Amino acid sequence: MTLNIDKSKLTIMGVQFDSQKDFKGVWYALSTNMIEGWEPEKHDVEEMKHYIVRKNKEQLYRG
Repeated sequence: MTLNIDKSKLTIMGVQFDSQKDFKGVWYALSTNMIEGWEPEKHDVEEMKHYIVRKNKEQLYRG
């Protein structure tokens, strides 16, 4: 399985990202788990996006 990724539009499986940092974070997390045989679905990408965005905001406010 391959991910449908559009670097110029910052989308993964049709899920739009607002920042390159969030996009790359989710892309990395997805790809490393796919090595183990996991096949993500769109809702998985959305969940990871929300998690990464929240964590990045927490770091920004702590920092």
